[in-house]
Amino acid sequence: MVLLVSGGALALAEPVQAYRRSTVGVVPGSAFLQPEDLGGVAGRQVDDEYAKYLRPPLPGGAARYRSQASLRAEGTIVIDYPTADFHTTLVEHVGTYRGAGAARYLRELRRALPRCGGRTDEVGQWTVVRTGVAGRDSLLIRLRERWEYPDGQPLTHTTYVIVARVGRAVVVLADLGWEYASGNRATIQRLIGPALRRAATLGRAEV
Repeated sequence: MVLLVSGGALALAEPVQAYRRSTVGVVPGSAFLQPEDLGGVAGRQVDDEYAKYLRPPLPGGAARYRSQASLRAEGTIVIDYPTADFHTTLVEHVGTYRGAGAARYLRELRRALPRCGGRTDEVGQWTVVRTGVAGRDSLLIRLRERWEYPDGQPLTHTTYVIVARVGRAVVVLADLGWEYASGNRATIQRLIGPALRRAATLGRAEV
C-alpha cells in the first residue's frame, strides 16, 4: 500500500491494473504503462474521487462533452514515478468509446480551450501549451490551480496533462508533481509514446 499526497490531500492506493466504474466496462491492465516502461515501477489503483477532474479532463463542465455518452470502458492508475530530484505522481487514464466518440471528445476539448487565454473554471486555469505533441489528435495542457501552504501562504500549483487519441481510445497522462511541487511536462512527453503503444492494443481486443 502506498500513501499518496497531493495538495495536502491524502489517498491510499492498492496494487491493481486499472480502476473500474460500475456504469461502464473496464479497460484491461495491458493497455496501461507497464513496469518495463517505468523503470520497474508498477501503477496502482485509485479511488473514485482521486484526480477525478483528469479522468478525463472536462474543462468548462461536463455538459459541453456529449462524447461522454459514448464512453464504453475506462480505467485509471496512479504511478509513484522516480525522478532525478525525488519522485512525482503520474495519473494515467484510458477510455474507449463507441463509434467516433474518441475523435469527438478531442474536438470538444479543443473547442473548450481557446488558443488565446484558455479557460478558467472551478478546477483552475486550463491552457493549451502545444498541439500535435503525440500525433495529430493530441494536446499538451497546463492546469494552474490556486493552493495554500499549511501556514496560509498562497501558491500556484501546475499540473501538465497530455490528452491523445489512438483509434477509439483516449489516453490522458498527467504529472501532478509531489505534495506542493508542480509537475513537469518533460516527464509525460517522454512517456506518452509508450502509453499510446499500450493503449493501441485495445484495437485488437474486445473491451
